[in-house]
Amino acid sequence: IVQVEGRACDQIQDGSGFVAAPGVVVTNAHVVAGEDDTSVITADGTTLAARVVRFDPRRDLAVLRVPGLRAAALPIGIGTAGTTGAVYGHPGGGPLLASPARIAERITARGTDIYRTSTTERDVFVLAASLAPGDSGAPLVNASGQVVGVAFAIDPGNATTAYALTDAEL
Repeated sequence: IVQVEGRACDQIQDGSGFVAAPGVVVTNAHVVAGEDDTSVITADGTTLAARVVRFDPRRDLAVLRVPGLRAAALPIGIGTAGTTGAVYGHPGGGPLLASPARIAERITARGTDIYRTSTTERDVFVLAASLAPGDSGAPLVNASGQVVGVAFAIDPGNATTAYALTDAEL
């Protein structure tokens, strides 16, 4: 799990991401949107330059190429309602924290892309979890250590409800 950081619109954007393959990190598109320079900060505090190689504003997913990243990839699994685990992220741009999570249900979310310019549908897990800004892009990991989703939003009306893109979207 890594921290993802960059500057856009004269402010620092912080998020989280995970290693999906050697030198490859997955995060949310809204974490890196508008950035000229993106960095990944590893568990040991090393800052590495990252380049966005795939960007999907409709799905809210981005893939980063990170030369020099030596961390092992996390395996991908399948999530279902009732799956328990944790979201591993960097809330507030701080240290890595594990937030306990349970998949409450799987829904088709209808909304807009990250720019609010076109409509989209996404396969989403509704999570019983307390997340914070900075957890965007963090992996939802099951008890077997497999990534089953990618956190992307917090319910503004309920601090103990969050949302993750499903393994199918990933």
